[in-house]
Amino acid sequence: MLLSAILPLSIRGSYDVDDLGRTNILFTTLRAFGADQVLKEILIVCPPDEVSVIREQVKKWPEFIIRVVSEEDMVPELANHRQVRGWRKQQMIKLAAPRELSTPYYLTLDADAICLRPLTESLLIPDGKALLQYEKRALHPRWWKSSSRILKMSDHVGDPEVGMTVTPAIMASDISEATGEEIAANLRGKGSWVDKLCRLHNPRSPSNWTFYRHLRGRWTEYSLYYFCALKRNMLDKYHVTAGTETHPQLLLIHDSHPFEQWVPEQSFAPNGQGLFCVVNSSMRFDIENTWQKIAPFVPGASDLKMP
Repeated sequence: MLLSAILPLSIRGSYDVDDLGRTNILFTTLRAFGADQVLKEILIVCPPDEVSVIREQVKKWPEFIIRVVSEEDMVPELANHRQVRGWRKQQMIKLAAPRELSTPYYLTLDADAICLRPLTESLLIPDGKALLQYEKRALHPRWWKSSSRILKMSDHVGDPEVGMTVTPAIMASDISEATGEEIAANLRGKGSWVDKLCRLHNPRSPSNWTFYRHLRGRWTEYSLYYFCALKRNMLDKYHVTAGTETHPQLLLIHDSHPFEQWVPEQSFAPNGQGLFCVVNSSMRFDIENTWQKIAPFVPGASDLKMP
């Protein structure tokens, strides 16, 4: 297998949402659409004090090979930067995935993702190259400007109109490792690339009380990854474009927003393009409501009940 998956997880999410409970929908839909035949393993990375609880929870999904590890075991640098928010930690964990995963590619997941149709390796990684979905950089211009400053490159590299979209995404381990190398350039022994990113988010550091720090502080894992791939001429070696005539499938569709107007039948339709959608945790929708809305379209759902 060419593909694993990584899921940063906390029992209670950033918006005090039951993210652990939401994984029941994620894993139910992954199982329903054959992801256990595609993913070598799923790595769940969580706060140290939540490892045992989450390990017990995922026993209900024996179809998958699931490893649960502490974020500070996987990324030891985080123990020295306890001020960093969970959202930022999740981004660094996704970039650091090759420290724990052995596959050439890995699928990034969040607790609020929903699988919409059968997954196959040839669908996700056609001819050995992973799907990469684009969106307009103008949607989040600060991501791209901050990332270019961190990587010491122009933010107009490549097509200045487009950038990489967000989770779920497929990342190449080689590009993620190269991204860490680029971030760490010129550190001169002052920690790792993780330390460098964490230091940008330490409010006690006088170096962060500057306008220049503000200009670098809006990075994301995907804008750093994408810019590094362009800087090192790696993009075409590892990725093909999603949503084209050759590869019409999309990793992420946005049919589920606004939730009240969502027609799941269209999202799950056999002729649909989307492989995943997301019902954002920030919207605080009840797990049961979400499940009841999609259950008629999930194979085997009649035998299941969400907690």
